Amino acid sequence: MAKFFKTPGVYVEEVSIFPPSVAQVETAIPAFIGYTEKAEINGKSLLNQAQKVHSLLEFQSFFGGEFSPKFTIVPRTSQDRQILTIGAQDYGINLLPSQHAFLYNAVKDFFVHGGAACYVISVDIFSGKQEVPIQKEKLLGYPSSNLINPDPKGLKTLENINEVTLVVIPDAVALGDEAYEVYREMLAHCHHLGNRFAILDIPDGDQPRRSEDNCVERFRNGIGEDHLSFGAAYYPWLDRVEIPKSLTYKNLDPTINLSEILPEPKAKEVLNSDLKNPEYLHQALWNISHSYRQILDAMAKFLKPSPPSGAIAGIYALVDSSRGVWKAPANVSLMGFEKPTVTISSEEQGLLNVDSQSGKSINALRLFPGKGVLVWGARTLAGNDHEWRYISVKRTFLMIEESIKSSLGHFVFEPNDANTWARIRGMIENFLTYLWRQGALTGSKPEQAFYVRVGLGQTMTAQDILNGKAIIEIGMAVSKPAEFSILRILLTMQPH
Repeated sequence: MAKFFKTPGVYVEEVSIFPPSVAQVETAIPAFIGYTEKAEINGKSLLNQAQKVHSLLEFQSFFGGEFSPKFTIVPRTSQDRQILTIGAQDYGINLLPSQHAFLYNAVKDFFVHGGAACYVISVDIFSGKQEVPIQKEKLLGYPSSNLINPDPKGLKTLENINEVTLVVIPDAVALGDEAYEVYREMLAHCHHLGNRFAILDIPDGDQPRRSEDNCVERFRNGIGEDHLSFGAAYYPWLDRVEIPKSLTYKNLDPTINLSEILPEPKAKEVLNSDLKNPEYLHQALWNISHSYRQILDAMAKFLKPSPPSGAIAGIYALVDSSRGVWKAPANVSLMGFEKPTVTISSEEQGLLNVDSQSGKSINALRLFPGKGVLVWGARTLAGNDHEWRYISVKRTFLMIEESIKSSLGHFVFEPNDANTWARIRGMIENFLTYLWRQGALTGSKPEQAFYVRVGLGQTMTAQDILNGKAIIEIGMAVSKPAEFSILRILLTMQPH
């Protein structure tokens, strides 16, 4: 509406000729859900609260450290995974039930590999407890009461956090076959909100695939067929380089009598002495008993295999910040790991990458001489989907959709006319042109990379306008990774 001037004079009006701009949303803000040592800030509980942290130190101040597991030593059986000989006796060392909590190391791996910030949701604490009984109901946030509108817990807490773009639940692998229900809910959650992506671990992924017990096939059969483009899975697990130095005799089942197991006379003397300080007693045994060191080494081997989802989330963040979300998060080194728990050949990876029956792709983690452990796959679970086969393509579309959707709020209740349509088109085209120049979209010209349509006769009818609808159609050609680099060599014969 034109201004009404009452007094003669000179008036200045600033006229904006540029449309509003689209602000690109963050693409690598994961949410980690699981069990922690504690969950409090300034005396206030953080259980089932989404707390944003920016470093491992900040995580430790809110949620504590890692769980200290308990082991048992028994005479050797055929089922033992770690076997050692002490004196004339063969022993098997095993973890007691419910001794795994993976969230701490997952968050640590995220920050080590380039992550800048993440959300953490602690569903329960293990401080002062002898075990960590992982429960899918707590991870997913199923209502535990008869209240009509209970407070959201677990995964459901994330429904109100719009900033999250990745979902990681590393503790799910401890559930065995029940983990697949958690994974199905994660994929459904990402699809429902439409702005995030799930990173999944393979239960028993530290073990090789056997004909009688194939962990990859169990995973493919367990996660179902729905919303596969909203997640990616990685195999195998990874062996950590460092061996935990915090392990002592205190990590053994209290019912075990070490003086009956350790053969060294000096070790028996120390154990039967008045030395009660745990630190001094551990150091004394370490110095005088080779058998004691053997036991701790065997215990440490149980803790080396780790599910890779935390490190993969860090790789996503690193690649997004250095190259862009449209760059495939692959061919990148993983730090802090000695090797994958299972060696995968190129032929074996072919079966992971392309599955003719289920069509569900699994990304491989492989050790290459002189390069270290590399992420050697960039596919979503929807391996047979030509549109959403690649992680970078799916996540780029999610980023563009969320960025444009957030910016369209400027036009709510604006007149649904040609002027508004032109501003909307200009705003989106400017944003997509910027992405094209960055390499996110293919095409030698912008018009080959995308198109934006909005207006009467293009995307809307007169009835749509009467109903208050402004319909926008966007087409994009997102860059796909060069997964297969083919070198063709033609041998020509010299004429005689």
